[in-house]
Amino acid sequence: MKLRIFTAAAVLFILASPLPPAVAADFLPDAIPPQKAGTDGEGGKINLPDERYVAIYSGSTKGTYFYVGSAICAAVEASFSQHHIHCVSLRSQGDASNIELMQQGRAQFIIIQSNTNDDAAEKRIDLPTGRSVMSLHDELGAIVVSKGNKVASVSGLKGKAVNLGPAGTSSRRLWEQLLAANDIALTEIGTIYGAPQDFNPRALCDGNFDAFGLWIGHPTALVAMPIANCGARVIGMQSPGADRLVAQFPYFFAGTIPAGTYPGQDQPLASYGFKATLVADSRVDPDLVYWVVRSVQDNLSLFKARLPALANVDPRAMFEKANFLPFHDGAARYWREVGWLGASEAK
Repeated sequence: MKLRIFTAAAVLFILASPLPPAVAADFLPDAIPPQKAGTDGEGGKINLPDERYVAIYSGSTKGTYFYVGSAICAAVEASFSQHHIHCVSLRSQGDASNIELMQQGRAQFIIIQSNTNDDAAEKRIDLPTGRSVMSLHDELGAIVVSKGNKVASVSGLKGKAVNLGPAGTSSRRLWEQLLAANDIALTEIGTIYGAPQDFNPRALCDGNFDAFGLWIGHPTALVAMPIANCGARVIGMQSPGADRLVAQFPYFFAGTIPAGTYPGQDQPLASYGFKATLVADSRVDPDLVYWVVRSVQDNLSLFKARLPALANVDPRAMFEKANFLPFHDGAARYWREVGWLGASEAK
């Protein structure tokens, strides 16, 4: 089957085209138990503790988002005596799936990429109730190449079997954008696979494809596993096309995966990427959102220690960077409280 090829300019035009306004679905978030009054066994009512609940749709349990969601919840639980909020990280298929869950009114909080945050802010994606809470860790692109392959850059993927992720996902969209920016037609890739990222380590080691790539917080098991299990290599995504994307879009930045992040990686890897961001539905109680932000900031050492990808998170950057959607009222309350957001500012 012949694939239709888009030039870099065409891809950027498609990404820049706004969608018509969407109507928000009813807000019935998942995993939030109803509050029920108890009884004393003789018909009398018992006053239950004023406990509340937060659920964060995150990502795959083999990826990074799920554990970042768990780190947020650990920080919330550490301050439980102040707010009586329970918190849970819910598994999902990541960025695109989380957007759908919020569109359906099923998500209080979601973790999404900063480019998706910007797409929502500019109405290229329908997310009428999405509001920024804070940005999180850096997500840099990495390409994992099977043992024996000599691929050393993005251009070296021509003629190879490469997993670009399922059609319609953020991974596929990012891959198509990067290839177009480097003037690489999809037909120049030998075989294109559309498997979810959870399949990447085993499929690469089984010889099903030559390479896969992902934008993620490092280190991650999705990269470390095929290196340890079958001698795979990791390379960066720095390229002329990546440089053009960084210059073109406010959510991309150039970055480096430090030497020693993965076994056998004795040199730093130049790449590019974006930030992960936490977004809340506008209908979430502002007090819940306030305490999520405050709990992370008050327990920042605990939060950062939960996952290596969070080790270099900067508290000021969590406010200043990648929050393209307006701040949720609860987040704005905290950022004003610490003096980083002006009294009359929406973001």
